[in-house]
Amino acid sequence: MNSHFLAFDWKGFMAHFRQFDANSSALSYSFPPPTVVAGMLAGVLGIEKDEYYERFNRSNLQIAVQIVTPPRKLVQTLNYIFAKSANDLNMSGDNLHTQIPAELLVAPSFPRAPLHYRIFIKIAEAALAGELEEALRQSKFRYLPYLGSAPFTSWIEWLGVPETIEPAASTEPVIVDTVAPLPALELRSLRMEPLDGILPAFFREHVRRDFLPGREPGEVIDVVWEKNRGKIQAQFKAPVYRLRLGQQVCHVVFM
Repeated sequence: MNSHFLAFDWKGFMAHFRQFDANSSALSYSFPPPTVVAGMLAGVLGIEKDEYYERFNRSNLQIAVQIVTPPRKLVQTLNYIFAKSANDLNMSGDNLHTQIPAELLVAPSFPRAPLHYRIFIKIAEAALAGELEEALRQSKFRYLPYLGSAPFTSWIEWLGVPETIEPAASTEPVIVDTVAPLPALELRSLRMEPLDGILPAFFREHVRRDFLPGREPGEVIDVVWEKNRGKIQAQFKAPVYRLRLGQQVCHVVFM
């Protein structure tokens, strides 16, 4: 079965991608994890919550994220309403609320520039690929995309279908442009030396790869991303795809 590849930019001025294992503090991932991207794509097609997990499972849809502008994290305290019923939402009852620290993501030059993520998707089902391409290419969204939380509106810029696709050699270290799942790397192959004279700064995060039917929690994986140049040099045991978008070539590994 041939796979279909699509690429688009996802931008907005503020984001919050709540970590699934955070408790009272709303900590945020630095990038949209696969579950957030899948949920956004389902919303674009108008598929209701909890109805897309089987069609968007990992064998049918894989996601890679490039962090184009490394985010800056801010901590703000939000007032949450303590509501036991809809009548409590107007604060007319006991007027109870609780304050929750929340991590918010902005661009380093906020508010002059937005956050910028580049999303690559690999789809096995031709019909799904066609639906997503039409919706993304023509900006025909059933639900507007937002960056992790409803107040953080965003926009999508269609990049296209990569013109040429070929696997990169896996016997030598490869420089990839996306967040990389640690299980995809060969053991102790991550290169720590400077790249183009700039020392790398790696960060590790713990994300859920997908949900199973019935919103059963799916696999959890560790991923690594690099802050200073956005590039990871390592030897990979998972496929690394070389995708050409116009004059630009990206090396992509899917989560």
